[in-house]
Amino acid sequence: MNTSQINQRIDELEFKLQFQEDTIDSLNQALIAQQKDILLMKEKLLIIGKQLDSQRQQQNINEGERPPHY
Repeated sequence: MNTSQINQRIDELEFKLQFQEDTIDSLNQALIAQQKDILLMKEKLLIIGKQLDSQRQQQNINEGERPPHY
């Protein structure tokens, strides 16, 4: 191999490395965004679960009472 071929291979490897670094960075940013979304959804699910439990408890209390028209 002569010097120009070696330089060409080095340039190709540097290009591939830069592409891989950019891809990894993009994937990392997407993963960070997804993790934030997952945490937000978990918080909302907990809130909805608490509201549902509260409504169920309220319904149980109301089911034991006689309606006002009796």
